[in-house]
Amino acid sequence: MDILRYLIVTVFVLWCVSEIVISVISLRNRSHALSRGADRYSYLIVWLSSMLPIVFAYLLLAHPAFANGFGNFPARFLLGYLGCLFIASGVTLRLAAVATLKKQFTLNVALVEQHEIVETGIYRFIRHPAYLGHLASLFGIGLVLGNWVGLTALVVVPLAGILYRIHVEERALFGYFGSAYQAYASRTKRLLPGIW
Repeated sequence: MDILRYLIVTVFVLWCVSEIVISVISLRNRSHALSRGADRYSYLIVWLSSMLPIVFAYLLLAHPAFANGFGNFPARFLLGYLGCLFIASGVTLRLAAVATLKKQFTLNVALVEQHEIVETGIYRFIRHPAYLGHLASLFGIGLVLGNWVGLTALVVVPLAGILYRIHVEERALFGYFGSAYQAYASRTKRLLPGIW
């Protein structure tokens, strides 16, 4: 069990550090932004819809009614490792998406100088891999915290924020690229390859 605890701390720190790195990259790229008014508070909504459920799920651990969470020891143990895998996979996917976008990546919805439609890497299959990575990490955190109520909050609330963000982002991209983005959208899915 000590190994699992160390692993949980390690992947959670990895997730936190990756989000700091992503924020620094975004700040650097924002200086090239052409339009900053397209965000419509979507970054704030995604941030709040992610952080508040994390705090809620963590606070549930102290409540006696939710102490047993996922039940017996083997289930909690296995779901803890699975959660670590989801967190690490989410971080990897999110960082790969940011690296693929290069100078076009910003945390706020904004178009940058010489903005192009990126269709390489994971962007060949889905239009929002960074959001998929973010959701995968939050799902992993929910599994690690070991409670069905917290897990549900960490899936449903951030998903609602991400769906709003996708709507705002795609509206800006359709407005800027027109039929070129429409053609790209018709070839790809939003979050899940081959599904949606």
